[in-house]
Amino acid sequence: MLKLPGRLNAEKFLDRHWHKEALFMPQALQHLRPAVTRNELGWLATLEDVESRLVFTDRDGDRVRYRAETGPFDPDYLVELPKRDWTLLVHDVEKHLPVMRALFKNVPFIPDWRIDDLMVSFAAPGGGVGPHRDNYDVFLCQGIGVREWHVSSDAVANDPDASDDLALTVPFAGSAHTVREGDVLYLPPGVAHWGTASRACITYSIGMRAPQLSDLLAGLPDTERLNPFYADPDLVVTESRPGFISAESVDRALRLVDQADQDRNRVAETLGRYVTQTKKWITPDGASTDEAKAIVKAVLKGAKIEVHGMARIAWDQRNIYVNGACLRRGETNSAWLESLCARRVLGEPGSLPAESVESLIGLLKQGAFDLPEKL
Repeated sequence: MLKLPGRLNAEKFLDRHWHKEALFMPQALQHLRPAVTRNELGWLATLEDVESRLVFTDRDGDRVRYRAETGPFDPDYLVELPKRDWTLLVHDVEKHLPVMRALFKNVPFIPDWRIDDLMVSFAAPGGGVGPHRDNYDVFLCQGIGVREWHVSSDAVANDPDASDDLALTVPFAGSAHTVREGDVLYLPPGVAHWGTASRACITYSIGMRAPQLSDLLAGLPDTERLNPFYADPDLVVTESRPGFISAESVDRALRLVDQADQDRNRVAETLGRYVTQTKKWITPDGASTDEAKAIVKAVLKGAKIEVHGMARIAWDQRNIYVNGACLRRGETNSAWLESLCARRVLGEPGSLPAESVESLIGLLKQGAFDLPEKL
């Protein structure tokens, strides 16, 4: 877990900072592991099913503009990049390199269904994506190198002239932080921030997922003013159980869509489907019914199966949600679901109680697991 500054603990962090106020945490991660290298990140950016971007900082006297290119990139193009003023960003790194999911364990006080992805960026000296604000919470964990951050909770004007590709703000001073390996910067939604590499650096961004009103209630105009995001500034530590969508989360979704409590089950299901939805190009293939039954028999005999690196699983008191689908829980107990979401593996003796067999078949058919080549 992050080493929070001073006498701050997880409960106080949620009460004082989560969804409220930025926090700089020097040396919050003494050993940031696992990690990726610049070359590994570059290799990912050459792959067809990996979402990646290059952002260039173009300087012309006092005028600075930013331009973006989307991957996949040719390896030779990456090798020939200039020595400074660019950033390579790769999204969903933990889905392509499942070992990187271990970094999420540094924020165990945040429900894991709220975590969207691990984005990793490499910035050459002078590189950055410009001053901007995001609509989600993020933990910016500094790997190798040094980056200068400016952060402001004040109103900062947009600057449409700064980029044709990116939504940026005007430059601002704000609070300044020099971050080095192991430092972490937490930012709530809407807080303007601006990072520039002093020395070549890698940053690991644990970004959150929050549905908008239109995601939970169809037929609404897609405008920021009329389409607010799900918010949980009242989040408490006890809500954070592996994969679990709490009753309080459903309460917040109900308030967001302004629905009566009799619509609770429908809203809860819509929330669960949304937060487990995967991007089309990285949605795992599911097993056929016959394949699923054969795999279940193998698991009952001690075979080991692992949750697919790209799969998203969550659950509540009524349902199991996987890759945007909803399965009825039936008799499946909470302890089994919690263990599955925490460990993301099955195969030890007793790891599949009889009441969970039907749920496992449903999960297999929806692409929750890596399908074994041989049983």
